[in-house]
Amino acid sequence: MSTREDELLRRVEGLIADTQRDAERVRRQDADRAEQRAAAARSGDLGPDWQQVQRRIDSGQTTLQDVFGGGDETPAAVRLRERSRATIEAMEIELPPELADEVAAARTDLDQLTERP
Repeated sequence: MSTREDELLRRVEGLIADTQRDAERVRRQDADRAEQRAAAARSGDLGPDWQQVQRRIDSGQTTLQDVFGGGDETPAAVRLRERSRATIEAMEIELPPELADEVAAARTDLDQLTERP
């Protein structure tokens, strides 16, 4: 390999390493936030619906994906989905125009996840 190719390869390897470090940092931050949310839900700080849902998550009866994806049809899960949808819709009004497409896409994804065949 030429010196230029070696330099390019080192730069690409450096970028890959940086990306992997960033991804790991984000995973740790997400895990920390998820645990903080779960602890708040368990204690009732997020309200009775979250507390009920978190008990079911802890016991393996449901997952967050099921709750927000529509697989969990318990009343508490349905109410959490409805509140999430309302929050997304309210955010759309307050967002700058350049983010409106992203919110619309998120709403479409949520609609597709919760549709029944």
